[in-house]
Amino acid sequence: MLSSTFVEDIFLRFYSLVQNGQVSVQHQDFSPILSFHNKVEDNEELTQNQRNYIVKLLEKYKNLSAMTGYDYNAELASAAWKSKLRVLDLSKKIYVEETEGKLWVCLRFPFQLKKQFEQEIGISELASLKMSHWDHEERVRKLSFYDCNLIQIYEFVQQNNFEIDDSFMIALSAVEEIWQNADDVVPYSELTNTGVQLRNASAETLDWWNSHYTEGVPADLLTAKSMGFPLRKTPVNLVEKIASSTENTFWLKTNAELFSLCNAVTGKVCIILDRTSNTLQWLQNFVADADKSGVSRDEIKVCFRDNKDSKTGINDWIKAAGVGGKVEDGKILIFESKPAKWLFKDQNDVKLLVTNNIYPLTNIMTRDWFSSHHCALYLGDIKPSEQRGQKIVEL
Repeated sequence: MLSSTFVEDIFLRFYSLVQNGQVSVQHQDFSPILSFHNKVEDNEELTQNQRNYIVKLLEKYKNLSAMTGYDYNAELASAAWKSKLRVLDLSKKIYVEETEGKLWVCLRFPFQLKKQFEQEIGISELASLKMSHWDHEERVRKLSFYDCNLIQIYEFVQQNNFEIDDSFMIALSAVEEIWQNADDVVPYSELTNTGVQLRNASAETLDWWNSHYTEGVPADLLTAKSMGFPLRKTPVNLVEKIASSTENTFWLKTNAELFSLCNAVTGKVCIILDRTSNTLQWLQNFVADADKSGVSRDEIKVCFRDNKDSKTGINDWIKAAGVGGKVEDGKILIFESKPAKWLFKDQNDVKLLVTNNIYPLTNIMTRDWFSSHHCALYLGDIKPSEQRGQKIVEL
């Protein structure tokens, strides 16, 4: 006769036999046995499926347990449970609440919807940017109201028969009204017969624009983008793809494409080379492609040198290729690993920022410059690796 006929007590005694090595269990069973032991020890309520799993495990190893002197076969057939049955909350609801001055879209739904929800709404990206989290106390998923796509969320909850609270519908109506009037509020640029025009700009912004625009459409499009006025039209070339994108980081595969961009814009082009790459070979290929594209070598300035003891041959090649000399005369400025400090002291208008790295930049100053510049380009035929929360647009 066992001292207790409750399933939880039988399982705890069985677990002690497993822990002591008296009962050998299969590898795949040890993890659930350990997990259930922790839940039973903490007096957690179990779902019906969890209870069934525990009984299944006890049934599976009852003969091995009996061989150690602990025979629970008869008692298990009529054993009762001490803890209450945990009833799963299968409700689905969406509402909006304010916490510490911040608005959150809150969603409660069963676990079975988790994967579908995360895939459709893009939770991993929001979470990485700290715009989404799981509230353990309220047991709801919270999304930052101003950083999620409310229309997309509305379609999801409709398709899955959520209870939609009035707070969400009121907020959605307000946002839709703002979107309907976006043409009168949101800053953007457009192409007209007279060139690039800014829309919804302040008087001060227009004054600056009117004194700086060049009447060269490509250059003005990139200037407008750098001011927060993306192009509103379907892009038909590389400049328009960059100017119309809300992202600032792009992937360009060939030197020829880069040279077409260089020819289209005014201002400097700054190239940061990967220190671990074959620098001399890269420079030779780059200058050869420049010759094919009709780019004058006078526009290319290599702004670094190897030390005197180096045997790479880079210094001799720079001199022979004619890509040294006064950097202020150049348009395409090439640096290794990081830009020189003088680039930031002078009024250098860097329109394009380029690197041949395929991995995230390690130099802090260079990395910060790339993340803040309006047009940062990864150049090469290998797709660059994205940092967490970063999106690189293929051109």
